[in-house]
Amino acid sequence: MLRRAGIGVKEIHLHKLPELQNILNVSKIRVMELYALSEFQSLPSIGIRFAYDLISMGYYSLKQLKGKDGAKLIDQFELQAGVWIDPCVEDQFRLVVHHAKHPESQKNWWDFTAERKVFRAKNGYPATRPNQPWFDLPQYQVHNQLLAKKQETKKDLHSRLKSSLRFMTKNLSQAITLRQLADASSLSSFHFLRNFKSAYSKTPFQYLTEMRLKHACKLLRDTGLSITEVMSACGLENLSSFVRLFKRRFGKTPGGYRKEVLDQRPQNSL
Repeated sequence: MLRRAGIGVKEIHLHKLPELQNILNVSKIRVMELYALSEFQSLPSIGIRFAYDLISMGYYSLKQLKGKDGAKLIDQFELQAGVWIDPCVEDQFRLVVHHAKHPESQKNWWDFTAERKVFRAKNGYPATRPNQPWFDLPQYQVHNQLLAKKQETKKDLHSRLKSSLRFMTKNLSQAITLRQLADASSLSSFHFLRNFKSAYSKTPFQYLTEMRLKHACKLLRDTGLSITEVMSACGLENLSSFVRLFKRRFGKTPGGYRKEVLDQRPQNSL
């Protein structure tokens, strides 16, 4: 329906709700959900999982979040979930509140980490905060995402997959093949790839690229290596590809990231 009307998935939020409902011929609440998923994911560094989290709290547009408090939103969300949530989610709440007020902003959720840390160091968390961590919930247990039927088999597969993650960590600067990762897990390439995607919701090489980009951040932040040297230390061989991947992931080039980090440091720490 959307394609026939010339509307891309990323453009849904650029149209009025009545127009969308007329095109799709679905309920108002479904149109509101589609609009929200499109608008929330149009923000830098916001993905579909967090977009669904906002919807679960009754928010269907940035307009509804204007004037809200990111700290209070995470407190509300944790009470609703019954667990305490990964702190970076609070950074995402702060981000959407910021974008609701400043729609032209290009800030990412990690730009609010320092602000959140200062706030929590001063104010702590409410006494009503749940004690159970989010990663204890069944849906976040990696082995529960695997395709095997028996729990023993799932745990064994998870243990094997963790061996491949350790292999990645030890060999970030080297070229890594699917065969090597499968061998590290003592699985065939087919079964390794199938179970890895099931467990981590991404391919081994998407996961590896993410690890390499995070390592690049550390090197840019903590060493004097040149951009090219950082690229090589992370197992990447093409500079233009490295810059493109880094900017897509972090919203800025490697050079821009390093400059921002250095500008934020006190002069006596340089």
